[in-house]
Amino acid sequence: MATFSELTGELLNFELHSADTSQLFTSTRRNLAVNAGYQEFAVLTECFIRRSSITCSCNTTEYVLSTLAGFSRLHASGPEYRLTSSGSSGLTTILAGDGLPRRDEVWRNRFDAGWRQSTTPRQPTGYYLRMDGGRLFFGFDVPPDIGSSETAVLRVPYVAIPDAMTASTDVPFTLSTYARNDLAEYHQGIVHYATHQLEKLRGDDEASDRQYAKFLQYIDRFRSNTRDKAGRFVTYAKSYLRNASRRPVDSRAERQWS
Repeated sequence: MATFSELTGELLNFELHSADTSQLFTSTRRNLAVNAGYQEFAVLTECFIRRSSITCSCNTTEYVLSTLAGFSRLHASGPEYRLTSSGSSGLTTILAGDGLPRRDEVWRNRFDAGWRQSTTPRQPTGYYLRMDGGRLFFGFDVPPDIGSSETAVLRVPYVAIPDAMTASTDVPFTLSTYARNDLAEYHQGIVHYATHQLEKLRGDDEASDRQYAKFLQYIDRFRSNTRDKAGRFVTYAKSYLRNASRRPVDSRAERQWS
Protein backbone atom coordinates (compact mmCIF):
# COMPACT_ATOMS: atom_id res chain seq x y z
CA MET A 1 0.00 0.00 0.00
CA ALA A 2 1.32 3.42 -0.94
CA THR A 3 1.70 6.11 1.70
CA PHE A 4 1.11 9.81 1.14
CA SER A 5 4.86 10.48 0.93
CA GLU A 6 5.26 7.74 -1.70
CA LEU A 7 2.34 9.03 -3.76
CA THR A 8 3.65 12.60 -3.75
CA GLY A 9 7.28 11.48 -4.06
CA GLU A 10 8.76 8.65 -6.10
CA LEU A 11 5.52 7.50 -7.74
CA LEU A 12 4.78 11.02 -8.93
CA ASN A 13 8.42 11.63 -9.95
CA PHE A 14 8.21 8.64 -12.26
CA GLU A 15 5.14 9.96 -14.10
CA LEU A 16 6.36 13.57 -14.24
CA HIS A 17 9.90 12.60 -15.22
CA SER A 18 11.00 15.11 -12.62
CA ALA A 19 12.06 15.09 -8.96
CA ASP A 20 11.53 18.85 -8.63
CA THR A 21 9.81 19.80 -5.36
CA SER A 22 10.81 23.46 -5.06
CA GLN A 23 10.38 25.15 -8.45
CA LEU A 24 7.47 24.08 -10.67
CA PHE A 25 6.28 20.95 -8.88
CA THR A 26 6.45 22.21 -5.33
CA SER A 27 5.57 20.01 -2.38
CA THR A 28 2.39 22.01 -1.79
CA ARG A 29 1.24 21.53 -5.37
CA ARG A 30 2.09 17.83 -5.26
CA ASN A 31 0.08 17.38 -2.06
CA LEU A 32 -2.94 19.23 -3.47
CA ALA A 33 -2.86 17.26 -6.73
CA VAL A 34 -2.62 13.87 -5.02
CA ASN A 35 -5.46 14.69 -2.62
CA ALA A 36 -7.57 15.92 -5.53
CA GLY A 37 -7.03 12.60 -7.31
CA TYR A 38 -7.76 10.67 -4.12
CA GLN A 39 -11.08 12.42 -3.58
CA GLU A 40 -12.04 12.34 -7.27
CA PHE A 41 -11.53 8.58 -7.36
CA ALA A 42 -13.71 8.13 -4.27
CA VAL A 43 -16.55 10.23 -5.71
CA LEU A 44 -16.55 8.67 -9.19
CA THR A 45 -16.34 5.06 -7.99
CA GLU A 46 -18.46 5.42 -4.83
CA CYS A 47 -15.91 3.16 -3.14
CA PHE A 48 -15.88 5.15 0.12
CA ILE A 49 -19.31 4.75 1.70
CA ARG A 50 -20.13 5.99 5.19
CA ARG A 51 -23.22 5.40 7.31
CA SER A 52 -24.55 7.86 9.86
CA SER A 53 -27.52 7.82 12.23
CA ILE A 54 -29.67 10.89 12.78
CA THR A 55 -31.93 10.97 15.83
CA CYS A 56 -35.50 11.79 14.82
CA SER A 57 -38.01 13.75 16.87
CA CYS A 58 -41.78 13.50 16.97
CA ASN A 59 -43.49 15.86 14.52
CA THR A 60 -40.14 17.02 13.04
CA THR A 61 -40.24 16.45 9.29
CA GLU A 62 -36.85 17.63 7.96
CA TYR A 63 -33.22 16.89 8.84
CA VAL A 64 -30.00 18.35 7.38
CA LEU A 65 -27.81 15.92 5.43
CA SER A 66 -25.12 18.29 4.21
CA THR A 67 -23.58 18.53 7.69
CA LEU A 68 -22.65 14.82 7.70
CA ALA A 69 -18.87 14.32 7.53
CA GLY A 70 -17.73 14.36 3.89
CA PHE A 71 -21.27 14.07 2.53
CA SER A 72 -21.46 13.96 -1.27
CA ARG A 73 -24.79 12.25 -2.05
CA LEU A 74 -27.06 9.50 -0.82
CA HIS A 75 -25.99 5.98 -1.67
CA ALA A 76 -28.27 3.91 -3.90
CA SER A 77 -29.02 1.46 -1.08
CA GLY A 78 -31.26 4.16 0.40
CA PRO A 79 -32.04 5.32 3.95
CA GLU A 80 -33.66 3.35 6.77
CA TYR A 81 -36.12 4.64 9.36
CA ARG A 82 -36.09 2.65 12.62
CA LEU A 83 -38.72 3.13 15.31
CA THR A 84 -38.02 1.25 18.54
CA SER A 85 -40.29 0.90 21.52
CA SER A 86 -38.94 0.66 25.05
CA GLY A 87 -39.69 -2.05 27.57
CA SER A 88 -38.95 -5.75 27.69
CA SER A 89 -40.23 -6.38 24.15
CA GLY A 90 -38.25 -3.60 22.49
CA LEU A 91 -40.04 -4.00 19.17
CA THR A 92 -38.44 -2.28 16.19
CA THR A 93 -40.24 -1.16 13.03
CA ILE A 94 -37.97 -0.67 10.02
CA LEU A 95 -38.98 1.26 6.91
CA ALA A 96 -36.63 0.99 3.91
CA GLY A 97 -36.61 0.31 0.19
CA ASP A 98 -40.16 0.02 -1.18
CA GLY A 99 -41.43 0.80 2.32
CA LEU A 100 -39.79 4.23 2.21
CA PRO A 101 -39.60 5.34 -1.44
CA ARG A 102 -38.15 8.65 -2.58
CA ARG A 103 -40.71 11.06 -4.00
CA ASP A 104 -39.36 14.58 -4.38
CA GLU A 105 -41.31 17.83 -4.24
CA VAL A 106 -42.16 17.98 -7.96
CA TRP A 107 -43.72 14.50 -7.83
CA ARG A 108 -45.59 15.16 -4.58
CA ASN A 109 -46.97 18.50 -5.77
CA ARG A 110 -48.35 16.72 -8.84
CA PHE A 111 -49.63 13.44 -7.45
CA ASP A 112 -50.16 14.16 -3.74
CA ALA A 113 -51.80 17.58 -3.61
CA GLY A 114 -51.93 19.08 -0.13
CA TRP A 115 -49.24 16.82 1.27
CA ARG A 116 -47.61 19.74 3.08
CA GLN A 117 -50.81 20.48 4.99
CA SER A 118 -50.59 17.32 7.08
CA THR A 119 -49.83 18.23 10.70
CA THR A 120 -50.95 14.99 12.34
CA PRO A 121 -47.97 12.78 13.25
CA ARG A 122 -48.09 9.29 11.76
CA GLN A 123 -45.81 6.69 10.22
CA PRO A 124 -43.90 8.03 7.18
CA THR A 125 -44.59 6.42 3.81
CA GLY A 126 -41.77 8.07 1.86
CA TYR A 127 -39.18 10.82 1.79
CA TYR A 128 -37.88 13.67 -0.33
CA LEU A 129 -34.68 15.71 -0.68
CA ARG A 130 -34.79 19.50 -0.68
CA MET A 131 -31.99 21.94 -1.40
CA ASP A 132 -31.86 25.33 0.27
CA GLY A 133 -28.71 27.37 -0.32
CA GLY A 134 -25.79 25.62 1.32
CA ARG A 135 -27.96 22.95 2.93
CA LEU A 136 -29.50 19.72 1.72
CA PHE A 137 -32.55 18.52 3.65
CA PHE A 138 -33.97 15.04 4.07
CA GLY A 139 -37.72 15.23 4.64
CA PHE A 140 -40.42 12.71 5.50
CA ASP A 141 -43.68 12.99 3.59
CA VAL A 142 -45.55 13.33 6.91
CA PRO A 143 -44.48 14.35 10.42
CA PRO A 144 -43.27 11.14 12.12
CA ASP A 145 -45.22 9.86 15.10
CA ILE A 146 -42.75 8.98 17.87
CA GLY A 147 -44.21 8.21 21.29
CA SER A 148 -42.70 9.26 24.60
CA SER A 149 -41.53 5.68 25.20
CA GLU A 150 -40.15 5.26 21.67
CA THR A 151 -36.93 6.25 19.92
CA ALA A 152 -36.41 6.73 16.21
CA VAL A 153 -33.30 7.06 14.08
CA LEU A 154 -32.71 7.71 10.42
CA ARG A 155 -29.81 5.62 9.11
CA VAL A 156 -28.20 7.29 6.12
CA PRO A 157 -25.72 5.53 3.81
CA TYR A 158 -23.89 8.08 1.67
CA VAL A 159 -21.04 8.51 -0.76
CA ALA A 160 -18.35 10.29 1.23
CA ILE A 161 -15.47 12.53 0.20
CA PRO A 162 -12.52 11.30 2.29
CA ASP A 163 -10.51 13.77 4.34
CA ALA A 164 -7.34 15.02 2.68
CA MET A 165 -4.15 13.21 3.61
CA THR A 166 -1.65 15.33 5.56
CA ALA A 167 0.86 13.08 7.34
CA SER A 168 3.59 11.36 5.33
CA THR A 169 2.44 7.96 6.61
CA ASP A 170 -1.23 8.46 5.74
CA VAL A 171 -2.70 5.75 3.51
CA PRO A 172 -5.62 6.40 1.12
CA PHE A 173 -9.10 5.25 2.14
CA THR A 174 -8.36 5.07 5.86
CA LEU A 175 -10.90 5.98 8.51
CA SER A 176 -10.28 5.69 12.27
CA THR A 177 -7.11 3.61 11.68
CA TYR A 178 -9.00 1.15 9.48
CA ALA A 179 -7.48 1.09 5.97
CA ARG A 180 -9.18 -0.32 2.88
CA ASN A 181 -6.46 -2.75 1.83
CA ASP A 182 -8.63 -3.99 -1.01
CA LEU A 183 -8.23 -0.59 -2.73
CA ALA A 184 -4.42 -0.66 -2.77
CA GLU A 185 -4.36 -1.78 -6.41
CA TYR A 186 -6.01 1.50 -7.42
CA HIS A 187 -3.57 3.84 -5.69
CA GLN A 188 -1.65 4.35 -8.93
CA GLY A 189 -4.80 5.85 -10.44
CA ILE A 190 -4.50 8.66 -7.88
CA VAL A 191 -0.98 9.35 -9.14
CA HIS A 192 -2.18 9.55 -12.74
CA TYR A 193 -4.81 12.13 -11.79
CA ALA A 194 -2.22 14.17 -9.88
CA THR A 195 0.10 14.06 -12.90
CA HIS A 196 -2.78 15.14 -15.12
CA GLN A 197 -3.20 18.24 -12.94
CA LEU A 198 0.50 19.05 -12.63
CA GLU A 199 1.20 18.69 -16.36
CA LYS A 200 -0.98 21.76 -16.83
CA LEU A 201 1.80 23.77 -15.20
CA ARG A 202 4.03 22.77 -18.09
CA GLY A 203 1.31 23.74 -20.54
CA ASP A 204 1.43 20.25 -22.01
CA ASP A 205 -2.24 19.52 -22.69
CA GLU A 206 -1.44 16.32 -24.57
CA ALA A 207 0.48 14.85 -21.62
CA SER A 208 -2.23 16.02 -19.24
CA ASP A 209 -4.96 14.36 -21.30
CA ARG A 210 -2.95 11.17 -21.58
CA GLN A 211 -2.59 10.96 -17.80
CA TYR A 212 -6.31 11.61 -17.32
CA ALA A 213 -7.10 8.76 -19.71
CA LYS A 214 -4.94 6.48 -17.56
CA PHE A 215 -6.82 7.66 -14.49
CA LEU A 216 -10.14 6.76 -16.13
CA GLN A 217 -8.77 3.29 -16.90
CA TYR A 218 -8.46 2.74 -13.15
CA ILE A 219 -12.04 3.94 -12.70
CA ASP A 220 -13.20 1.42 -15.31
CA ARG A 221 -11.05 -1.29 -13.74
CA PHE A 222 -12.66 -0.71 -10.35
CA ARG A 223 -16.17 -0.80 -11.78
CA SER A 224 -15.42 -3.97 -13.71
CA ASN A 225 -13.94 -5.71 -10.68
CA THR A 226 -16.81 -4.76 -8.38
CA ARG A 227 -19.66 -5.31 -10.82
CA ASP A 228 -22.15 -8.00 -9.83
CA LYS A 229 -20.97 -11.03 -11.81
CA ALA A 230 -24.49 -12.47 -11.76
CA GLY A 231 -25.78 -9.52 -13.78
CA ARG A 232 -28.73 -7.28 -13.08
CA PHE A 233 -32.44 -7.80 -13.56
CA VAL A 234 -35.16 -5.44 -14.72
CA THR A 235 -37.91 -5.31 -12.12
CA TYR A 236 -41.34 -3.70 -11.92
CA ALA A 237 -41.72 -0.63 -9.73
CA LYS A 238 -44.70 -2.41 -8.14
CA SER A 239 -44.44 -6.03 -7.01
CA TYR A 240 -47.76 -7.61 -7.94
CA LEU A 241 -46.70 -11.04 -6.67
CA ARG A 242 -45.77 -9.67 -3.27
CA ASN A 243 -49.03 -7.73 -2.99
CA ALA A 244 -51.02 -10.82 -3.96
CA SER A 245 -49.26 -12.89 -1.31
CA ARG A 246 -50.37 -10.38 1.32
CA ARG A 247 -54.09 -10.76 0.54
CA PRO A 248 -56.15 -12.18 3.44
CA VAL A 249 -56.79 -15.91 3.25
CA ASP A 250 -60.39 -17.08 2.89
CA SER A 251 -60.92 -19.19 6.01
CA ARG A 252 -63.74 -21.18 4.33
CA ALA A 253 -61.40 -22.24 1.53
CA GLU A 254 -58.82 -23.18 4.14
CA ARG A 255 -61.32 -25.45 5.90
CA GLN A 256 -62.37 -27.00 2.60
CA TRP A 257 -58.85 -28.20 1.82
CA SER A 258 -57.76 -29.04 5.35
